Amino acid sequence: MRINIIIISLFLLVSVGFTFMLTLSTFYQSEDTNVSKFDILESFLSGELKNSEEDVRKIIEILKQDENIGDKFIMASSKTYSYYTDSKLIYAQFTEGPESGTIKDFITKKDWSYYERYFSAINSIPAQENLDIKQNPDYLIYTYTTITNDPNTTWYKNDNESTIRLLSTPDDPDIPEFLNPIFFSSFGTGGIVVYEVNLEK
Repeated sequence: MRINIIIISLFLLVSVGFTFMLTLSTFYQSEDTNVSKFDILESFLSGELKNSEEDVRKIIEILKQDENIGDKFIMASSKTYSYYTDSKLIYAQFTEGPESGTIKDFITKKDWSYYERYFSAINSIPAQENLDIKQNPDYLIYTYTTITNDPNTTWYKNDNESTIRLLSTPDDPDIPEFLNPIFFSSFGTGGIVVYEVNLEK
């Protein structure tokens, strides 16, 4: 009987520990970009972790400062920002188009495949029936990760070789003039950058 209790207790302890670590790695990130998953607990105890929701709140507050945000288009991979700012969304996974394409080509959906344009259209807010309609974003929110995808998966695409990765470094001199970075935050496994877009520049 005691052995059963010990086994069950150990099982519950391991389960709680796993859940705790999973929660930390999912919702919290370390300011140290070199921190490993195994150091996440140490970072938590030292107070170096931050809640990823903080960045989302800050971005929403920044966007709401635009008095005409309700008429603006946001290009992002998450519907959260458009939902909480009552703005329009141009959905993008930031893997669309050829790797050799420019950032402007990506923003204007030049050379996107039919499926990529279709998937963007049905996930945008509001959803678009006309795939050829021209919609240029007023804001671009790029979330990136430093975690490498498994190249053996069928959906693998090497984003590291794409020009879109340039968006992760807003201070890079090669960032086009029509992109104005207004928010940047980095954490252990990636970061997020918000750009104001003006293609007329």
